[in-house]
Amino acid sequence: MLAGCGSDAALTCEILADADNCWAKAAAAFAACMPMRSTPAVLAADRSSCTFSDGVRVVFDSPLPADTTDLERLAFSVEVNGSRCGRFVDTFANRMELTAAGDTVISELHPDRDFHLHCPDEDYETSFDTLFTCRPPSYAPTDGFDVSATSFTFTISATTTVGELFRCQQ
Repeated sequence: MLAGCGSDAALTCEILADADNCWAKAAAAFAACMPMRSTPAVLAADRSSCTFSDGVRVVFDSPLPADTTDLERLAFSVEVNGSRCGRFVDTFANRMELTAAGDTVISELHPDRDFHLHCPDEDYETSFDTLFTCRPPSYAPTDGFDVSATSFTFTISATTTVGELFRCQQ
């Protein structure tokens, strides 16, 4: 559905609990780009990438700072054999873009507290407050991360990717 061409479908806790929702499917495809993700990747000395033992690389658009509070935007691609397998962007302006398996899914919060999930085939909408009423296995489509002087940890909140998605360490 194109923006402005009608109302969006209601985003419910039941949809978020379904492993076939677009965010969960994109998160699962993104996780599949990193088969060795259960073991820490090596964070490059210049903090611009992480490399897993199988050669899969996470390449940051900008080198990571030494602290989470110094991040202005988080964007990175996952490369497998030199080709992009997935991409994630958190603009820090209440908008995230997750690309995997050829599809891009956008999760965004508008100033009026309306939350939108833009899927390839359909758009969903709910009140931001509704997301907090959902309980596992329903997960609000969001991310989590921590940056320190020696590591980076990243999560994507979805029913298909519970817990830490990957970790990089020096």
